[in-house]
Amino acid sequence: MTAFSAEPGTDEAVNSLRRPQLAAWIGLLFALAVCVIVVLMVLAPFFSVILLAVVASGLIRPSYRRLVTALKGRRRAAAILICGMLLVVLLAPLYLIAQEVSQEALGIYEMSTTQLTEGRLREMLEQRQDRIEQANRVLEPFGLTLTIDRVYDLLATLGVRIGGFFYKSGVSLAKGLVRFVFGFVFWVLILYYLLVDGREFRTWIEDTMPLPVDEQHLVAHRFMDMASSLVVGNGVAAIIQGLVGGLTFFALGLHGAVLWGVVMAIFAFIPVVGISLVFVPFTIILLFAGETSRALMLFVPLAVVATVVEYWLKPLLVGRRAQMHTLLVFLSLIGGAVVFGPVGLLLGPLVMTLFLTLAGIYRERYRPFLVEPRPEAAKGEEPTSP
Repeated sequence: MTAFSAEPGTDEAVNSLRRPQLAAWIGLLFALAVCVIVVLMVLAPFFSVILLAVVASGLIRPSYRRLVTALKGRRRAAAILICGMLLVVLLAPLYLIAQEVSQEALGIYEMSTTQLTEGRLREMLEQRQDRIEQANRVLEPFGLTLTIDRVYDLLATLGVRIGGFFYKSGVSLAKGLVRFVFGFVFWVLILYYLLVDGREFRTWIEDTMPLPVDEQHLVAHRFMDMASSLVVGNGVAAIIQGLVGGLTFFALGLHGAVLWGVVMAIFAFIPVVGISLVFVPFTIILLFAGETSRALMLFVPLAVVATVVEYWLKPLLVGRRAQMHTLLVFLSLIGGAVVFGPVGLLLGPLVMTLFLTLAGIYRERYRPFLVEPRPEAAKGEEPTSP
């Protein structure tokens, strides 16, 4: 008998059991609660990986079943083929992008630590003496004055700090890359076993949970609908904004188009602000450099794309497929990110979906036995004061 065996849930086994005493109920539930807490603590470091593997298994399962049929029931072979394809499809592009990003990041580091601290910076400032004087006229009511030496010292210090930032970020990126590789390996391993043993695991849960099977199926169906819509919605939004951002940087001749495109694709998962964390500072830098036309050509298209994607496309893709109001999707995305970090962008809406589904089951199937229904004539009427 395996860990996910359903034998204790058969009718014969149930009929042969005696009803436990109250003390046994209390002792068992207490021990079970303690074990659940400990198990959650043990699995906490892998929570995001497990969650992503569960979502991926639900999305891949239809293709997996067709492949199992084509391979005449060889479930393990089908799972190995799918996991192998995922390794190739996901790791190869990531390797190429990481290589290009590392080269561009190194170029930005060298530029910030050398060019900004050399005579080229002072020469550039001397050519823009008129703009410094314009800035002084604006700052005059505040008692502030800018000089070439003061601006030079400020920008040179800023360049060194930018270089240090990229150096520290590179070290953090290297550490993060190691964690990502291990996490990716764990993700593939968990996904493999979910595909192979998912049926037994699902049966074990159905026989263990106190909810009827049809209600469990409803919860699982809504959960997977929301998970798939989040993956599709956030993934499509990130790809669109990252591609448009990188292409805009490339078209305007800005250094590090691939690097900033990847950064914007990552920032696209952050609600509300998103890619504005990248293109707004660059727009300000271009304005200070006197390149107003390039600043507008950078700001306008990216602001339009970010607004359309964040406030129309993403809620549309997520809310419509998950049958959740756009406001709830928006609040659960932001609240999940604040409470749980990056994984909260997925976990927040999933928890909201579980709550709404369980609340719907309670209203339809449990509440009528606890609360007397209102009279038909009173439904929809405004309460009257005594």
